[in-house]
Amino acid sequence: MSNNFVSNSEELMSVNPDWAVIEAELARLRTAGLWMPGPAGVLDVVQAAGKERAHQLLIGWLLDPRRPHDLGTAVLAGLLAAVGRADLAAGGGPVRARVELEVVKAQSRADIVVTAPEFTLVIELKVHADEGHEQTTRLADDHAAGRRAVVLLFLTLGGDAPADGRFAPMSLRTFADLLRTAVEHAPAPRIAQTRRGRETAVDYLETLERMTGMAPDDQAAARIWLSYGEHLPAAREAARAVLRRLPAAVAAALGGLEVGEPVKVVGPFDYVADGHPNRNGAFRTYDEVGVLLAKPSWFAADGSLAAGIGFGARAEPDPFEEGGELRPFLGIRARDPEVNARLKEACAPQDHVHWDRWPRWEYLDLALPEDGEELVTAYAARAAERIAALWERNHALIDQAMAGPR
Repeated sequence: MSNNFVSNSEELMSVNPDWAVIEAELARLRTAGLWMPGPAGVLDVVQAAGKERAHQLLIGWLLDPRRPHDLGTAVLAGLLAAVGRADLAAGGGPVRARVELEVVKAQSRADIVVTAPEFTLVIELKVHADEGHEQTTRLADDHAAGRRAVVLLFLTLGGDAPADGRFAPMSLRTFADLLRTAVEHAPAPRIAQTRRGRETAVDYLETLERMTGMAPDDQAAARIWLSYGEHLPAAREAARAVLRRLPAAVAAALGGLEVGEPVKVVGPFDYVADGHPNRNGAFRTYDEVGVLLAKPSWFAADGSLAAGIGFGARAEPDPFEEGGELRPFLGIRARDPEVNARLKEACAPQDHVHWDRWPRWEYLDLALPEDGEELVTAYAARAAERIAALWERNHALIDQAMAGPR
């Protein structure tokens, strides 16, 4: 890092910083290759690091010794040893292990089940959600019978304690430690397919380390924080203020949208969203704001809107809180329960996580406009463009859901 960074940062340590100077300094660092902010791992780039299904698929893949990561049984054996069952990793049993996902039993559905001649490993995975009502108890009861030893693992972001003591808790940070040990001790992959598989394993490891605070220190990022940190709360509040203006701006942008048929813009309107259930089965609620584009036929007899395609956001949006989950989003919203259920079924292949009355959604891209365009205008135009694309692909699907089952 050059001395120029220090001199500029000293100039900026004032109560009222010159934001243009700060922005120019950060641009200089990026141009020099000294600071490259933004996502680098695949899950972060595609905004899937917060989705449990993505982690379920990758962890199941890593535990399967036959997959082309070329790590053999190392991850599975390390996990068994970590929960005090190293004895089950001895011999050739893990080599013959079979991995299944979404295993349904009489009263439960297990995220990951690993079956070997000597044992069955049942994993309940939680990334951001809480345990459902008696979820671990139902899983433990369903998998208790059988001749094999049963290992029950509650794998969560922070190593939360399960409601049922038969499950052993483990954090994703511990799992990342096991994965790193497996990678560091594995022989080099020999063919192109296993080289790609190993790269996938390492990419996922780096994502886990970032999510759990294990990533190596980034000197450039640390210096930026130490230089500008006292000013960042003001910058953050400015960002929140920009995002709070978005619903009205999106409504105006949608008003000028041409989709080839008569439509109506509804909103901005306030609503209360139901989050995912906690371990007691209760739902946390969130105040949100929506703007929807709708056909006249999508309104109910009482004049209320049954479904639409558009924009949603928390009443107090924040692109940095809770892992970025408070960012504005775009998608399909269906207030009518029956229409919502039909759309959830139709949209399931695209997204396994549904939010409140949004059976299909995606985050709004908040990358800064390249040409210095005013942020609210740029983001509203970006939202309208994406909503137009969602309309083209999904308006017929909503027509079918509104018409009911055939």
